[in-house]
Parts: sequence; C-alpha cells; structure tokens
Amino acid sequence: MGIEFATFRLGRLGTVVSTSGDRVALVRDNDSAVRSSTAIRIISAAPERVVLMTVALALAAGLAVTVGAHYWWTVVPGAIALTALGWRACAPQPATPRAALASGIALIGTIAWTVVNIAMAAEYVLVVRDPGFLSLSGLWLVDHGSTDIPAAAAIDASAGTTQIVPDANEAWNLKGDVVQPQGAKMLPATIAVGGWLAGETGVLGANAVIGAVGILAVFALARQFLSPMAALAPAGALALTVSHIGLSRPAYTEPLTLLLVIAGILWAWRGVAERSTNLLVTGAIASGATMLVRVDGPSYAIGALAGVGIALASMEADARWRRQAALTFAAWQAIAVGVGYLSVAVWSTEYLQRLADETHALLAVYAVLVLALAVWAWTWTGGPGQWLARLSVTLGRTGAMVAGGVIVAGLLVLASRPLWTTVHRSTDNPRHQFTNGVVESFQQSQGLPIEPTRTYAESTVTWLSYYLTWPIVILAILGLGWATMRMIRRDARWAVFVGAILAPTLLYLWRPSIVPDQIWAIRRFEPATLPGFILAAAAAGWAIAAHLQGERLRLTVRRTVGVAMLVLPLSTWISISPGAEFPVGGAVNVTTREMIGARDQIDDLCAVADGRPIALLGDGSHFGSLRVTCDVPVVLVFSTPTESQLSTMAQGFGETPVVVTRKSEKVTWTEEPTVAVQSTVKHSAYTLQGIPRSIISRNYSWYAGTVNADGSVTPITTGHTATAD
Repeated sequence: MGIEFATFRLGRLGTVVSTSGDRVALVRDNDSAVRSSTAIRIISAAPERVVLMTVALALAAGLAVTVGAHYWWTVVPGAIALTALGWRACAPQPATPRAALASGIALIGTIAWTVVNIAMAAEYVLVVRDPGFLSLSGLWLVDHGSTDIPAAAAIDASAGTTQIVPDANEAWNLKGDVVQPQGAKMLPATIAVGGWLAGETGVLGANAVIGAVGILAVFALARQFLSPMAALAPAGALALTVSHIGLSRPAYTEPLTLLLVIAGILWAWRGVAERSTNLLVTGAIASGATMLVRVDGPSYAIGALAGVGIALASMEADARWRRQAALTFAAWQAIAVGVGYLSVAVWSTEYLQRLADETHALLAVYAVLVLALAVWAWTWTGGPGQWLARLSVTLGRTGAMVAGGVIVAGLLVLASRPLWTTVHRSTDNPRHQFTNGVVESFQQSQGLPIEPTRTYAESTVTWLSYYLTWPIVILAILGLGWATMRMIRRDARWAVFVGAILAPTLLYLWRPSIVPDQIWAIRRFEPATLPGFILAAAAAGWAIAAHLQGERLRLTVRRTVGVAMLVLPLSTWISISPGAEFPVGGAVNVTTREMIGARDQIDDLCAVADGRPIALLGDGSHFGSLRVTCDVPVVLVFSTPTESQLSTMAQGFGETPVVVTRKSEKVTWTEEPTVAVQSTVKHSAYTLQGIPRSIISRNYSWYAGTVNADGSVTPITTGHTATAD
C-alpha cells in the first residue's frame, strides 16, 4: 500500500507535509523564523498566561480584603503588579506550531465552556449552603472594602431580649457592632471583581470564569509530561465532569482552590525542572494561598511542601542552590499560609473559633513539616540527595516498582472498603447531632436504611467513580503508582506531583468529614484529587502505550485513552434505570440552574421593605440575603414574639420596621393578612450514593406588615409573584 501525501507552504514557518493518515509534520525551512513568530508564541503561551493573571487577580483581591481595602483602585493595580512580577519567571517553554494549535483549541473550548456556564450560573443568594453566604459576601464587597457588615440599629432593636438577635445562625456572626459572614475571604473578594464589570450578574457568574481557568491550568500542567495535543484530553475530562460544572456555577470555593493547587504544582514542577528559584517562589505562594480560600488550606500546602522538599533533596543540582531553593519555597509558602490564617482570624473570628481544633491541628502539622524541611535542608552539603540518592540506588528499578505497587495496593484497599466495612461517627459529640439529623432525613427521602450516624466514608473512592467512572479511577490509581516509581527513580518533577496530590487525597479518602450527599461531598476531592486522578490517568495511559511494540499500536492506544477520557465523564450526565417510573435521568447540576427564582424573591422582599428596617421572623436562611441586598438593618426574630417585644424592637430601630414571615400565625395582625410575595426556588436534590438526578422545588409564601407603636402589625399587600423558570 502506498502512502499518499501532500505539501504546502505555511508562510515563513516552513513546509507542511500531510500524509494519508492524520499525522501532520512541519519541515522547518528556518528554525529562527519559527521561534520569532509572534502569533505562535502568544497563542502557545496564552493558557499559562491566563492562569498567571487569574491567580494574580485572586491574590490581589485576597490581600486587599485582608487589610480591609477591597476597592477596584487597590485590586486592579495590585493584580497588574503581581502579574508583572511573575511574567518573566512564568514564561512558558519555547513555542511550536503544534503547541499553538493545542493552546488555541484549549482557549476556544474554555471560552465556550465559560459562556455556557455563565448562562447557567446559579442564583445562590439564599444561605441554604455555603455558596449563599459566599455569593452575598461577594455582592457586599462590590461596594465595600471589607466583609464586615454594620449591624447598625439592629443592635439597639434587639437589646433586652434573647428572642430577637442582630445576627443569624453560624453563617452570620456578630462581632462588636458588625456582622461577619462565615468563611475565608479570597473567593468573595475575587468574584466581587465580576460585580465591578457586570453588577449582580457578574458576581454570580464569576466562579464559572474561575472554573474555566482551572481547566487551562490542568492543560498547562498536562503538557509538561504529554504532547500539547495529548494534554487536551485531561483538560477536556475535567471540563466535562459533573462535579466541576456543578461546583463552578454557584460560588463554591473549590474551583478557586483547584486553580491554586494545580498552578502551584505547575510552577513548582517547572521550577524543579528548570532550576528556577523564581518559579518555585511562585508555586509556593499559589499553594500557600489556599489558606486564603479555605481553612483547610494547609492540607494542600503540606502536600506541595513535602513534594518540593523531596524533589529538591533528590535532584542532580548544586547543593547550595537546592538548600536555598528549599528554604525559599518553605518561607514564601509559610508567609502565604500565615496571611490566610490572619485573614480568617480577623474577618471571620467566630467561624475560626468553631473550627479551631481541626484548623490548628493542620497548622501544627504544617509548622512541624516546615521546620523539618528547614533543618533537613541545612544538611545538604554534599552530593545530590545524600541518603535519598543512596536509597534510590539501593532500591533500583525493582524497588521503585515495589514502592509504586504499594501505592496502587493502598488505593485499591481504600476502594474496596464498601465490601468489608461501614463507617459511623461517634454519638457523644454534640456537633454530630445536626449532621446525624441531616443524614437521617436524606435516608428517609431516598428510602434507604436509617443509619443516622453513618458517614459513608468507606465509599470515598466510589464517590470519585460517580464523576470519573471506574475505568478512569483504576487507570489513575495505576498512574499514581507509576508516578511514585518515577519519583523513587529520582525524576524530581514527579515528586512535586505525587506529594501535592496524594497528601490531601489520602487525608480525605480516609476521613472526608463532610455530610455525605452529592455533589456536596465531592467538594473534598475537587481541588486536588479529581484533577490529580485525571492527570495520573493520562500519564498511565501514555506510559502503557510507550511500552507497546509498534508505532501504530502505540498511537491507537493513546487515541483510545484520550477519547475515553472525554467520553466517560460525559457518560455520567445520563443515567438509565430500566423499570423505573422515569427510566432516563439527567445530572441536574449540568442541566438546570441552581436556586433559580431566588434573586427575584429577594428583590421582591426588598421592594416590600422599601428602605425600612426588617424584622425577619424565623427564616435564618434569608437574614444575610435581606441585609446585603436590601442594605437595611435586619434582626432575626425567634419563636412567637409578643406585642411588647415588637414594640420595644420598633423603638430600638427608631423608625417603623417591616416584619416579614412565612408563618402568619406567629404575628398579631390588625387585619387578616394576604401573601405579599409568592415565590418558587428550584435546586438539585440531596442524594446519597449517586449524582443528583432530580429537582427540589421550594415554595415560599411571605407575609409582611409594618409594626405599630403597640406591637401589632398592619399587613402589606403587594401581590409579588416570583417563579422559577
């Protein structure tokens, strides 16, 4: 069989030779022309440049909100300055036409992904779960320098009774004369930038942009060990997972954490490979800044620090440079972690106190590791790696394979846990009572056996299979074993990857410590484990292909793996249950908008209040929504208030407040009230042991009225109706 081919010129770059297959070769007429091609260099570098600029923006926003100065004129110049500082250090590797083509596809794909997911962005302005207070904090930061919200007249209005308070539940905590939203502040500060560009819609859609940049970060890291075109497979796999889509549309912290984790691995990987201290510093700051996003940020910093420490200890390089690089990495990462801790301590004080045991335990482990690395680095006075190098030689190839096999076996044991154990939480911890009640309600709604204390922690690897499917999970486990083998054989780059991925993965696979419904529970694995497994699966697929005989067979296997990595996550969007009432179901986190109808509901309630203080009776989920959106003092009223209490409350406000409630029987009305606001809000169901395939519709009927001097309430009737699309 003959080989057909065609040739044509590609400008100054050279001659393209196209065979009858799908391979395209570029015969360069002038290598210097290729290197000097501005368009190719720009397009090739664009994914990593976008990652750098987004991380710089997030850092600038996080630092600005930490000092209480979150304004466009502090954040934007700060982002530009940080980008400029990292621009040369993070300059991508030399460009090629093939790299430019792959980068162009990645950019076009993520732009399309961004547009679709902004259009489907959640309206999470009710505090049903974390995106509620994070979205509202972002909305507040559009026009304010910090997330501290003045309680104002609500303090006087709530004085003298425990039935009326100026804050709400755990999400909104009173500190002095301000109310502090729960949680770390980098994500609200970053999505607030969207508000400067497009108002409330910009805030609610900004996390989709962050999720898209996370996809580009995976692409940029993948092409460090795969060809540029092959790197599209893991990037596409992440883009198509229900988890990444479902967690990027609302304001969850995980996509931003993923971006920082993967960017940190990317720059530390390159820092080790290119002997660049500046790249290592950039990676250190990115991995340490996870503490500005989440209080469990040290779990990601620990992995990166351990990986970089092992990489620097074992690599072939000058001992003085390795010592300096290790100490510099540890110092900059520790500074970033320290700033993150300070930010939470100042701006979410009570939240940090509630999680003090877990947070301080992680920080203690992190501090010990920093100290250990610093002491260890001072011993690097001789040849490369000293005892690590000797250990690698002693173990040899067989020993490295055994070490990789241990990792594979350990992960397979974790995967097998549902076959031989069921994990329960203790019953004597008061903090577990709420979780037990929530789990029991989920079990009842699904018709599952009632086991309120069950954590489902034995199923953590199974959770990964919901989103990646078992073939990718198994291939990823093999890939992590292969990466461990490469690390033992002193391929220092893989030490960075293994440390940064395995540390948080093993921690949360063993003890996820989260309410086990989906997609809530997969949050533990979104930042490091899911992208890490996807990248490891790609590495394993290409490594297996490399050991096969025959170029055509190798090419076929690689293409098969690449296609499978795209098709398998896509297959999780649909479920087929023969015999069920609805045999075909879709992943609602992909097909629907979360909390649709919530924005109109809050806007209608604000219209009812019409600039007056609000007494919210019984619905803590709406406290922050009304305080931020209506921008008026709000108190939360428990149980059934007496007329005397309402009268005293009105005097404390100094003006006529409006009572809003869904329980009209709890108020003494001057006449029969009618519904002031009617609303329906839709969101995904709470599902144990599977991806949500159904919708929950919550119907709200709000009554409102003005408080009279004697404590009675005169109804307000507006007839506002807001329904979900």
